[in-house]
Amino acid sequence: MAVNIGKLVLVIDDEPDLRLFIKTVLEDAGFEVDVAGNGKEALERMTEKKPDVISLDLVMPKMSGLKFYKYIQKNKDRSGIPVVVVTAHARDEMGQTDLEKIRAAKPEDGTMFIVDKPIDPPAYVNTVRRALGMSEIEPEGTGEEDVLKVRLKEKMKSADKKKLEDALKILDHGAEGG
Repeated sequence: MAVNIGKLVLVIDDEPDLRLFIKTVLEDAGFEVDVAGNGKEALERMTEKKPDVISLDLVMPKMSGLKFYKYIQKNKDRSGIPVVVVTAHARDEMGQTDLEKIRAAKPEDGTMFIVDKPIDPPAYVNTVRRALGMSEIEPEGTGEEDVLKVRLKEKMKSADKKKLEDALKILDHGAEGG
């Protein structure tokens, strides 16, 4: 498992095999993951711990992706959570109307991305990272060392000069000794 990057993704999908697949892909990329089989179950999970991003299937029983999305948009604590809509129905009658309604319901400050099934793991991980405002990882860059390098890049953006100099000395010393 990769280094934990400290972000929780709530994966909502009614297909157990796909939930497990997405969970594994995200955990391998360093995310913490919670899963739900439908919108009602997801709302329960969200009361336990607020996710940083939601991966939402569009077509589900009990509470569709559209109903779930509209419901969370009514709650100011949940409406700002970025959403990655994952669907095999973006271009067919079953999901196209719901997808258009979700786009129409998206608030001005809301973040939403659409991912088509079947899921391409590196592209999906990068979509989740973009939804969180994080930089992307190269497709082959899903290993632990690559995640550490990306985390280091993110930290360098806000580090002061002294800390950067100290880190560089540590890295230089490690390169000389190894």
